[in-house]
Amino acid sequence: MENILVFHSEKEVRFGKLLRYIIPAYLTSLFNTVYTIIDGIFVSAYVGTDALAAINIVYPIVNVLTGIALIFATGGSAVCALHIGGNRKKEASRSFSVSVTASVLLGSLVSLGVLLNLSGILNLLGATSLTMADCRIYALWWLWGTPVVIGKELFTYFIRVDGAPAYSLATALFGGVLNIVLDYILIGCFRMGLLGAALATMLGMLLSFGMGIYYFLRKRKVLLFTLHGLSRREAVRCMINGASEFVDQLAIAVTTIVFNRTALGIAGEDGVAAVSIIMYLQFLFIGVYFGFSMGIAPPLGYAYGDKKEDVCRILERYAYRFFAIAPFIIYTLTYFFAPLSVSCFAPSASPVFSLAVFGMRIYGLGFLFAGINIFSAIRMMAYGKGHFSGMITFLRSFALLLLFLVLLPQIWGMDGIWLAVPAAEFLTVFVSFLFFKINP
Repeated sequence: MENILVFHSEKEVRFGKLLRYIIPAYLTSLFNTVYTIIDGIFVSAYVGTDALAAINIVYPIVNVLTGIALIFATGGSAVCALHIGGNRKKEASRSFSVSVTASVLLGSLVSLGVLLNLSGILNLLGATSLTMADCRIYALWWLWGTPVVIGKELFTYFIRVDGAPAYSLATALFGGVLNIVLDYILIGCFRMGLLGAALATMLGMLLSFGMGIYYFLRKRKVLLFTLHGLSRREAVRCMINGASEFVDQLAIAVTTIVFNRTALGIAGEDGVAAVSIIMYLQFLFIGVYFGFSMGIAPPLGYAYGDKKEDVCRILERYAYRFFAIAPFIIYTLTYFFAPLSVSCFAPSASPVFSLAVFGMRIYGLGFLFAGINIFSAIRMMAYGKGHFSGMITFLRSFALLLLFLVLLPQIWGMDGIWLAVPAAEFLTVFVSFLFFKINP
């Protein structure tokens, strides 16, 4: 087996070599975020903020599908890294294969269930007579394209852990560029509205998906897809290890509903549109944390699987330095560039603009604490301790956030909505610091 361990000993640890994993992972996260934002900009500019609100209403369905992909993509790829580090090629391939098979089957079943009850589910998510038609169009394409949606996400992670982070980046880059080009053609030129946005997204994902299939047919290094020896036990192991990412996506789905309904009650459709804009923009900043953490995760997993805990400690120290500086830079950018960022989605004279700018500056306080929470969760997942990872994510993304979304708007209205995320992230930091003391 080709040895793709990044560091064999403590002396080999070099930040420059580590960047070979971190930079592609960060750029992949960044590009995925940028493409999503550009989708929103085209929809807002050519269709309107009500259509943007419709996308946000549908996104809990997208979050569930993405969560199914990520629970196996992150959990399964981390298990694969441990096997690769321990020179267990067959076990790594089985973890890869069972993750692909189980996620596609589970995702397809969930999509079928949603399709059979789509109108009722959209009503539950907050669709109104003004947004229902757009919601149906956008949701249907995501549901029909479920295998591609899940497969694209899986391949991004497993190609990276197979030792080809640059190719993983290329799949995201080419798919995203196609998405942008088709956004311009279908939404901007042909004025196809949300149908054009959905088609552009799906065709971009299809290209990334096709590149992933090509990689594992022709260019793979270690991982081989097989149906031999697959077991429910291995599937459950991958699911448990990646539980934090599913919890995160499910929490986003639930809290998005609460965000939308609360904002709708306080500020009407303008409030929902402002929430939608901030949800788009947050990924641009949070993506820095996810990209760094996901980039350092495979080297951590390789080292731990190879029982090189001294290497793990050095890699962690690099991460601590990064998260001691980056949050302050990110919040500064968030505060000063909020008007420029929001102006991409809403005219400066509109009530949506003022709501979103003010909200972004308060909401962005959460970025000061989110990075260390995200790294803490991904660190434990890289070591195969997904239950710790799930606890952190459950607190920051669901339990505390939902609590503050219920309580704070009753006191401060829309300001309470924006404060919910900073409050949840701040309290979760104490749990993250506790887990940093737990060595793998």
